[in-house]
Amino acid sequence: MGKSLKGKELGRGLYQRSDGLYVARIYTKGSPKPIYLYDSNLAKLKKKRDHEKARYIMGLNAEARKYTTAEWFDEWMKLYNIGRLKNTTINGYVDGFERITDYIGSVRLESLTPAHIRNMVERLQADGYAETSVEHSLTIVNLLLNSAVDSRMIPMNPCKGILIAKSEEAVVDPLQEDEEKVLTKEEIETFLNAAKNTRYYEVFYIILNTGMRIGELAALQWEDIDFHSHRIRVYKTLNKTTNFYDNKKNRVENPYNTKQITTPKKKASYRWIPMSKKVENAFLTWKVKQDMDKEKYGSKWGANNVLKDEYPDLVFTTKPGNLFLPQYGSQECSRILNIIDKKEIKRAQIENREPHLYSVYPHKFRHTFVTRMNQSNMSPFTVSKIAGHSSVNMTNYYTHLEKEYVSDEFNKFIETYEEENIPQIEENTTKDKYE
Repeated sequence: MGKSLKGKELGRGLYQRSDGLYVARIYTKGSPKPIYLYDSNLAKLKKKRDHEKARYIMGLNAEARKYTTAEWFDEWMKLYNIGRLKNTTINGYVDGFERITDYIGSVRLESLTPAHIRNMVERLQADGYAETSVEHSLTIVNLLLNSAVDSRMIPMNPCKGILIAKSEEAVVDPLQEDEEKVLTKEEIETFLNAAKNTRYYEVFYIILNTGMRIGELAALQWEDIDFHSHRIRVYKTLNKTTNFYDNKKNRVENPYNTKQITTPKKKASYRWIPMSKKVENAFLTWKVKQDMDKEKYGSKWGANNVLKDEYPDLVFTTKPGNLFLPQYGSQECSRILNIIDKKEIKRAQIENREPHLYSVYPHKFRHTFVTRMNQSNMSPFTVSKIAGHSSVNMTNYYTHLEKEYVSDEFNKFIETYEEENIPQIEENTTKDKYE
């Protein structure tokens, strides 16, 4: 039985030090060393002791007390995520958590409550973050704390039941929103006519008529283009990502960027895309450009391409032979659109009307392609197969379609849209060496 400095009995495992601080000593089964708890207030210390005993009875890990939420995040990343997830996913986890470190990062994991989580959400919203960003951060914290529950660090997840208050902004008309994601025939003709003499015209023509994601297009190798069977093999993507951890899973002081080609996240993204004759000619015309680049730069072509050794035969490259990064497509869209806008504004002023301005970005060509396939009365399963869409309800149906059936259905799309009034790719005789 311990005593206070005044000689009062405090109870088993309790005593007071000479500096006035109260101490609780707890022994747990299987551990030769006791757990010590401290507080200047005896009543609070007894609550801490009872709380610790309750944790022990529930089988919770005594290590939890040493972690702040931020420290547990680092541990969680090392134990469960780094080395198992793609770097782009890791980046998303880090970005989502760093958004909330100021609010809950320093809070002890065992002390985290629903009030902390609600305050975190409200603070994010007050700081002007978009609902999608707030939802993303809440999702990451929820995953983090679910892992803490599974690891017996905490008895329950304080995120449970936390909802995000929706903003009172005007609701966008879904029909208008859908239209804004798809290019009209007039917009396509205007854009491609403006792009016809630029270096990357073929890029836009191909993604408009194949629906490939820009990262998938940038990762293509010539061996992926099957001119004999008139199809494109899609099974990888190119991206630029930030590294927050080193090879030993430790957080680096100065994050650095890496260019990489990886496999897609979803099984549905592995696919063959049928090619029309015009798309084949676009690839072959591009090949002529690339061969001219190689001839011009000689041995220096591709000297600064960090992936050249692993992927020596990429289809799309810059003039010096460097990687064609997905953001280059967006930058080129903006550059071409700026030229179009200037002409349209000037024309509208002369005609005394409002200018017709619109947005163009690589993924909008993909939306347009999928919409056009549907409008061509193609089977929805075939559309999903070609676009590489992942759907819980549809995947089992469209992933087993035969290639011949997909090709036959795709001809409906070619017959409907191939003869538009846009710069066409002419027949190219260099096809033979790829067959």
